[in-house]
Amino acid sequence: MKKRKYETKHMAGAFLAGAVLFSGFSLAAASPDLTLDSLKQSAAKLSVYVNGEDKSTTNGEYDNAGAAAPEYILHNDTTYVPVRMVSELVNQPVYWDEESHSISLGVPAVPLFNAEGEEAGFATLEQTDEGVVVKVTATGLTPGKHGFHVHENPVQGTDFETAGGHFNPTDKHHGLEHPEGSHVGDMHNLEAGQDGMVEAEVLLPEATLEKEDAHSVLGRSLIIHAGEDDHMTDPSGDSGGRVLGGNIPE
Repeated sequence: MKKRKYETKHMAGAFLAGAVLFSGFSLAAASPDLTLDSLKQSAAKLSVYVNGEDKSTTNGEYDNAGAAAPEYILHNDTTYVPVRMVSELVNQPVYWDEESHSISLGVPAVPLFNAEGEEAGFATLEQTDEGVVVKVTATGLTPGKHGFHVHENPVQGTDFETAGGHFNPTDKHHGLEHPEGSHVGDMHNLEAGQDGMVEAEVLLPEATLEKEDAHSVLGRSLIIHAGEDDHMTDPSGDSGGRVLGGNIPE
């Protein structure tokens, strides 16, 4: 079979720009010496089998949002396969957070960091008939209650202020107990034990993981505050500073 020559824009768009990533890591991270010129190479058809069923394409091309891209490339004796292609084959969604360079398969996963950039928690989000369920664990908190919200923007670096305000597409008042509330991103307080640890499951009844929906929390952030949310006071329930945060991939 004649091998097709791919232009740099097709290779880079499929394998480097975040639209399609690689198995567990980005190609750039795996190969620091990689240049776009080195991607100007041909790629043959890839044979793909899922649970014994042949899922191979006829031409060795992957449809990357309407643009033809190779199903794999070889670089320094390593084969790179688009994660998004694999996710489609096994019917599992894939999510990507550019800031933390992390990939989630199946459900969005959110590592939580403190202001020093140390990982101090972890959360997952799952779509249910009742809304989005957030399962969270965290350490290093002061004993007691802590406000916990979805904020409108992703965190840049460790500057939690870049997350902006609470996710509030319906322009409501803050607070689960406010008669004119609440924000879509408002959640119940987390309560840390004497050891500073918390493990909880909370519900976002008005939120969704549908990417094009106005209530989608994908691409936003989770923030844990220093103090308790009173569920009434605008704009954040008088819950104090932001002590842990992480980005929800999209």
